[in-house]
Amino acid sequence: AVVSTQSTGSIKGFSVDFEKNVFLRDGETFDYVSGSLHYFRVPHELWYDRLLKLRASGINVVSTYVPWNFHEPHPGQYNFEGDADLFNFMDIAHSLGLYVNIRPGPYICSEWDLGGIPYFVLGSPKDGVRLRTMDSRYIAHVQCYFDELLPKLRPYLYENGGPIILVQIENEYGSDKACDHDYMNYLYDLMRKHLGDTVTLYTADGWDMHHLICGPIHQREVLTTLNFGPNSNHESAFRRLRQFQKHGPLVNSEFYPGWLDHWLEHHQCKTAQHVSSEFTKMLTSNMGNIFVNFYMFFGGTNFAFYNGANMNFEPKYLPDPTSYDYNAPLTECGDTTEKYYAIRASIKRHRPHLVEEHLMHKLVNSTKQHYGKVYFNKVVSYPDIKSLATRTLTNVPLFTFEELQQDYGFVLYEKTYNNFYHQVELEITDPRDMVYVFADDKYIGKIYRAVNKKISLPTFKKLGLLVENMGRINYGPFLHDYKGLVGDVKLGDETVSKGTDWNIWSLPLNNTHLAEFNDLRSNPGPASLMKGLFTIHGRPADTWVKMSNFDKGVIFINGRNIGRYWPVAGPQKHLYVPSVFLKSGQNEMIMLEVSKMPGSTGELFVELVDHPDVGSCEESPEIDKSIFDY
Repeated sequence: AVVSTQSTGSIKGFSVDFEKNVFLRDGETFDYVSGSLHYFRVPHELWYDRLLKLRASGINVVSTYVPWNFHEPHPGQYNFEGDADLFNFMDIAHSLGLYVNIRPGPYICSEWDLGGIPYFVLGSPKDGVRLRTMDSRYIAHVQCYFDELLPKLRPYLYENGGPIILVQIENEYGSDKACDHDYMNYLYDLMRKHLGDTVTLYTADGWDMHHLICGPIHQREVLTTLNFGPNSNHESAFRRLRQFQKHGPLVNSEFYPGWLDHWLEHHQCKTAQHVSSEFTKMLTSNMGNIFVNFYMFFGGTNFAFYNGANMNFEPKYLPDPTSYDYNAPLTECGDTTEKYYAIRASIKRHRPHLVEEHLMHKLVNSTKQHYGKVYFNKVVSYPDIKSLATRTLTNVPLFTFEELQQDYGFVLYEKTYNNFYHQVELEITDPRDMVYVFADDKYIGKIYRAVNKKISLPTFKKLGLLVENMGRINYGPFLHDYKGLVGDVKLGDETVSKGTDWNIWSLPLNNTHLAEFNDLRSNPGPASLMKGLFTIHGRPADTWVKMSNFDKGVIFINGRNIGRYWPVAGPQKHLYVPSVFLKSGQNEMIMLEVSKMPGSTGELFVELVDHPDVGSCEESPEIDKSIFDY
């Protein structure tokens, strides 16, 4: 059966012919190779460049998620402007001859904070909101968001003259333990309500049995697709699919040409030869025409605090770095690679009708520049960073970030005792995630969720715990990842977290322009905000911040949060600064170093260099994400 109420022929429409295992565009068989490129991971000024390179490779469909928390950062506050202007992104794609595969969630995974679900949907830990189910509290938020988003997408559907040909329902739902079929059917009905009866809907899951039992919507007109990389056998995967869906196009919705990174690990890589060889096998398969989407074709950057995290069996918390380079065919700054040209050669040989040769001469890799050292000469020292608090509470319990209505950044919890504590051990049973410990405003050290839960303290009266949200878990059973001091706080054998005598400062760091800096005359301690100026002559170029003298923190350039750095952990050593974040003339850099300062004021500088460093390569084992499921 054809999933469309439209007849073939002259009527404009895009549909699935299940009996012939093909897609139809205006009644004619339609072929595609797709590439994932997320508009929210690249400045909007660079969308044309990245999309042009995508199309020049022979790819004719761009696939993108739509992160809910990017468009509704706080309840009822919607943003579709600037870097969040999804519709401008689609207009540019359309102008370049690209069709669009839209993946609106509401959950997207994507190594993005909480899989794109806004922090406020979690509520309080005691609320027990069940995400990705028919829990009425969760559904109320989904309903409001989709009522806002989906009507805006409808004019962009192919049948209405736009570029959207495919719309995904949820994302890898088969990996969720809830297995709530009522929830998936609810999303189906909601999408049909807003997008109409003819739009082509699909699901995407791994090819394990439990993925294909819980993820697809088998009783409705929804195409089931698979996600797997070059280490999987495509014939085995699609034979498994045929046990669940007898007919329909064979689609690999996430073919991995690279892999995701975590802090404290190597940069994950796949060779161009390996990727192109397995891709070619799908293009020439005896199973018939196979449709492939590269995830990612261009990775980009987790600017600001949007990176996600995983949690493995131990369980060990594994946050993602700022770079989302992904070892993709296009690098983080949009340069073409050997992998790019190997994929293009395969498309040209086996799908020559998709390649437009005239586009190749338009491709230009980014201009890069070494701007040299940037010295910091202004400072807001700890504890004066409290002046940037957007909310201050006194004599209260240890509220989580979510209870404080705070999305990202830091929260400072402080408690002063009547009597001195003498050389006691501090234990935090569930720190989320990094806790910078201060005794009488003196930095002592840090407690990290993934490594240590205890630290020895000197004699003190005032305890300060500066907590960094390093990214909410975006995949698996630990999705309900509240931030702050979730467990007990103990001093020796005494639990001190139960009372209502804590002072709290919310520090989302979305207001660094308000900081009142003083001259830096001596070396500041950790958790200090520092400012330096640098000058660019002529047109700005791409550059990278090299932080050899520093340990861990976050950097802002001209008011833009370019992300976290943690070079001692790796794999990422340099932070990417797109040319469009810079300006000719004087530029401003603000850095928050939370862990370790250099030994002298003469070392209080970073260097702007002309090359990236995302870490040394380790061939990715392409671990099936199902290892995080249970």
